[in-house]
Amino acid sequence: MDLTIAQLRYFLAVAETLHFTRAAKRLHISPPSLSQQIQHLEKRVGGPLFERTSRHVELTARGAELVTLARTVITAMDDVVSWADGGRRSPPVFRVGVPAASERANAVLAAAVERHPDVAWQVHGLRFTEPIPLLRDGSLDVSLMVSVDPPNTDDIVATPLWSEDRVLVVHTGHRLADRASVRLEETDDETYIGIRDSVGTQTWFVDPRPSGAHPRILPLAAQFDEVLQLCAAGVGVNISGSSAAVTYARPGLRYIPISDLPPTTTFLCRKRSHGNELIEAFERIAVEVAGGT
Repeated sequence: MDLTIAQLRYFLAVAETLHFTRAAKRLHISPPSLSQQIQHLEKRVGGPLFERTSRHVELTARGAELVTLARTVITAMDDVVSWADGGRRSPPVFRVGVPAASERANAVLAAAVERHPDVAWQVHGLRFTEPIPLLRDGSLDVSLMVSVDPPNTDDIVATPLWSEDRVLVVHTGHRLADRASVRLEETDDETYIGIRDSVGTQTWFVDPRPSGAHPRILPLAAQFDEVLQLCAAGVGVNISGSSAAVTYARPGLRYIPISDLPPTTTFLCRKRSHGNELIEAFERIAVEVAGGT
């Protein structure tokens, strides 16, 4: 059985979302059909590409190797299709990574789309751990990144855009849910919902605490939506930027200001060496819009 471009597109959709239902929705096919296609692909390559449990989906080592290869093949095929269509020039594709939505991020994207209508804009929802690796391998042109500190790496430029206070995310029945604000030490005994495979979890949750305590961190989620679902279910709590109270307002959750934590910053990250004028243009727009908000 030969590999097909369609199978590689299906594989990438699952690899990027790590969720079969969301990937199927993106592809406009049913989840059972998508699962069947992935099984055919796994049979062809001689091994599993994903580890599946009732809670999450993860790439295997073989699956991670296929990601870059699949993107290369799909890009090449798109170029061939464009050539076959008579050489008509396709609009340049610009890929923006967004680990967590916000009104400010939306404003930056809207301004970029308005000023460059001839660009095919792609917005990729990411896990918090993904921006730097995906910038390095060329899967993204730029990415937003929410962090207390900029990434400490020589090959990535991180431009600060805006800062915001941090809040404690709890379910409505939590003992602190009705508080106007909390101090960090009051949360030392809480269980925190962390991100799987994240290298910045300890810094984000302040471990160890000034009191010497080590908060309990459960690395259960891949994306922020999953964090919020687990918090709403009472599995644990989380710390987020204050904008989440607006962007992710939903029944079952409360966002409580933490009075003694420094703010978090949203950075625009890109490779230091890129040769893409659109990256420079997007960076200028992001800085301008961030300053205006």
